[in-house]
Amino acid sequence: MYFIAETKEQIAQLPKVDKCFIDIISLSEETHPQLTSPCVLYYNDFTKGYIIPFNHTETFTLTFEDIKHLLEGTVYLFDLKWHAQICDLQTANCVDLYQTILDQEGTIKDMDCYTNVHADFYRRFMYSEEVNALIPISKHYERCECMFESIRHLIGMEQNLPWLRAYTEAYKWVEEQGISIDEKLFSKHFEPVWKARSIKDGKIYSKYNLYNITSRPTNAFNGINFLALPKENGSRAAFIPENDVFIEFDFDGYHIRLVANLLGIQLPSDKSIHEVLGQQYFNKSELTPEEYQESKKITFRQMYNGVEEEYKHLVLFKHIAEFVEVMWAQYKLNGYINLPNTRKIVQENANPQKLFNYYIQCLETVNNVKKLTRLKELFKDKKSKVVLVVYDSILIDYSADDPKGFLGDIKAVLEEDGYKVKAYKGFNYSFTS
Repeated sequence: MYFIAETKEQIAQLPKVDKCFIDIISLSEETHPQLTSPCVLYYNDFTKGYIIPFNHTETFTLTFEDIKHLLEGTVYLFDLKWHAQICDLQTANCVDLYQTILDQEGTIKDMDCYTNVHADFYRRFMYSEEVNALIPISKHYERCECMFESIRHLIGMEQNLPWLRAYTEAYKWVEEQGISIDEKLFSKHFEPVWKARSIKDGKIYSKYNLYNITSRPTNAFNGINFLALPKENGSRAAFIPENDVFIEFDFDGYHIRLVANLLGIQLPSDKSIHEVLGQQYFNKSELTPEEYQESKKITFRQMYNGVEEEYKHLVLFKHIAEFVEVMWAQYKLNGYINLPNTRKIVQENANPQKLFNYYIQCLETVNNVKKLTRLKELFKDKKSKVVLVVYDSILIDYSADDPKGFLGDIKAVLEEDGYKVKAYKGFNYSFTS
């Protein structure tokens, strides 16, 4: 068969296999998957590769439903979250090869598979929403064949798939909600690279990057860093609820409680951990506002710069210092440590505190995935939605139509296992209203 399968009859001739590699090329790869659609799909059954067209100027058109039966075995691909959004692809039998590369090599490398034709078209039609429908099918095939050859050696090397799939599902669920914006106010504060890339009908879509060695996501897309939006210049007011009000749940002393849980140390959950520790630092039961802020600074130093001698008598920091020592000894012995998501981490110029900070970041993400997975079930059939996750806080676009007590249910999930959250409410993300 020729390398294009563009009719249902040709699709029917393709054998069903227990594993395949696919790559979906959208009409515009620069556009958020919620705002574009598939152009072609490359399918390789590990014997031969085919281009299956969905929307291209040179061919007939098929739909994703026409080829779903080919994807019932193990499906290998790059960027599972992206694929799952653009074609409603189920993640249960998929393997994200970017994660495998991180597991095996510790970094994502450029495969350099784009042809000169791709480079030329992307330069000339930089802001086209359908540029890939103009590029010759043969060039898409050439690019995808190169990608397939680059991953052959990775097949069978995947690990910890249940967690990686839950990780992908959790952030896909948040990302695909989008966040409503006041377009006039947004334009005053932000200059996206290309508006159509992430904004439509009064809603902006962020994009979580899941390919970091510690698994801690970043979220900068189309010129906007959603995890570092300034609090002082009024720009956050451009983000508004689609429903009735924003509710933000902010974890109190999140990293401290994460590590305490890890080490089996019980911390009080009825008040701020910074107050509890400050009472020990200053040896007094009531803190002034200045002492409370100083308490936070002292704690951050112990957590992220290393435990100082004068605080090693405190139970929490004594155990942290011992944990870091053991971790460092394991690293020197083995040349790596295992993070909470089971990934091995090997770092040049490593030091004890740097490894501990990586460990905390991964621990945070593992717990966030656990919480988001629970919330996804809780939010079924609800109008409210989670629209942004910023490390130690979760932003909810809340609808008053949801059942009474729903916010309490959310809080209960977030506070499971001894965590404490504070809630903030506002009619925009600045929480000044």
